[in-house]
Amino acid sequence: MDINFTLDTEVFNYRVGVVIKRNNKILVQKDGESDYYTFVGGRVKLGESSVDASIREFMEETGINAQYVKTLGIVENFFKSNYNHKNYHEILIINELEIDKDINDIKNIEGKDEVYIWLSLDELKNNKFLPECVLDIINSDKLVHLINKDNVK
Repeated sequence: MDINFTLDTEVFNYRVGVVIKRNNKILVQKDGESDYYTFVGGRVKLGESSVDASIREFMEETGINAQYVKTLGIVENFFKSNYNHKNYHEILIINELEIDKDINDIKNIEGKDEVYIWLSLDELKNNKFLPECVLDIINSDKLVHLINKDNVK
């Protein structure tokens, strides 16, 4: 059971985002309905750690085994969804994982219209990436806690 619930026009999410680095690039995804990039990830299940959720979500979406490296940050993320127009209160844990260095071409195996691409941090900063605030913690050597408020009324 995903840790997610809705009350009227408010939604609470507990999510993970996965950072995978290779050759000064970061793996990101973009689905066919959005105009922005984001990290691979998804919702944490009740009774599941954020580390286990990161590994599971990456495996479910790509079919690729990954290993935990470290936790980069915790984001209290507040935003209004462009899809359902509800206000979200999200706890987002960003975990760095690593995969086999020989894997370059990554595809979604769940049948979703998603593209995975390797982009440099500069390329990400020059494109739309959400939540934008996490770009500043990708290369941090310390655990970072952020509070992000995007399009919240």
